[in-house]
Amino acid sequence: MKFTTSLRGMAAAILVVGLAGCSAGSKTETAETPARPVSTIKATIGESIRRGSLSGEVKAQVQQNLSFRTGGRVAEVLVDTGDHVTAGQVLARIDDADQQASLDVAQAAVRTAEAQRDQAQSSFERADALFKAGNTTRAQFESAETALTQAKSALDAAQSQADTAAELVSYAELKALSDGIVVTRAIEPSQVVAAGQTVFALAQDGPRDAVFNISETAIAGVPEDAPVTLQLVADPTITATGTLREISPTIDTATGTVRAKVIFEDPNNAMPLGAAVMGIVDFPAESGVSLPWTALFRDSAGPAVWVMDAATSTVALKPVTVVRYLADTVLVTDGLAEGDAVVTSGLQLLHPGERVAATEVTP
Repeated sequence: MKFTTSLRGMAAAILVVGLAGCSAGSKTETAETPARPVSTIKATIGESIRRGSLSGEVKAQVQQNLSFRTGGRVAEVLVDTGDHVTAGQVLARIDDADQQASLDVAQAAVRTAEAQRDQAQSSFERADALFKAGNTTRAQFESAETALTQAKSALDAAQSQADTAAELVSYAELKALSDGIVVTRAIEPSQVVAAGQTVFALAQDGPRDAVFNISETAIAGVPEDAPVTLQLVADPTITATGTLREISPTIDTATGTVRAKVIFEDPNNAMPLGAAVMGIVDFPAESGVSLPWTALFRDSAGPAVWVMDAATSTVALKPVTVVRYLADTVLVTDGLAEGDAVVTSGLQLLHPGERVAATEVTP
């Protein structure tokens, strides 16, 4: 009897403990979820002034690649990289022994043809005099006339070959086509070069460009006549002004950039060819809200941001229109109002209506 009473007491105790445990679990399940900590920034609509800068190189607008018109062994090189040359100046020579020998042969052929022409001329004059006097036949006269014509044609052919040989001799000298600066030299004495092989690059005197390889999106919105401040990297006190002259219509597949050329307004500036320059341009002011990249989210409709309701401390996702992606910020023109609290960090796991604990950061 006492044993049965003990069992009943233990069962009652277990039941009480179980009920107590259920009551504690219920309280845990119904406890309020803590607010998610986030950082916010206050949206401020204003004018965004953007300044872009990029390094480039000073180059001549016209650069000539020079080559010999005939092949051979280089006899002498008369200029070096960096030398200033004038139009018609001899830059290098190749050994012209073969060409000179061909010219000598051609000139000898001209002299032979001249002698044959003179002989044919004398024969024709005799035949003409005899024919007019009636002392020879027409056939003999016409034969002398034909021989003279053939001799004259042979002389013309020989003279043409001599002119060609003389021109080939002139090809042994490589001359500058215009005034300029030698920027590349690719030959040395005794080197064998082929006809058409580039041996010098000449930067022609005259207008100069600052050439930049830039991302296509970086120049979006830049007016064609926008002034560009050019600054010498080696000495920032040396500056010049230029305007955008040309943008390449194709993209370099290796670098993903396009080539932009800025012409110097003063071609006699102190920036030498090949010098590194910094190009600085101010973009037109744009009105909108500037936000850090971390604030940008994306929903099914496109770019969006999380905005906190100050009254309820809950968040909602708002679609926005981004007009400019910059190095560390984005410019938003539509979707936000002045003073909106935009979440900038902690937004990866948010869901609409979630309660947050915000810490405002200074933009």
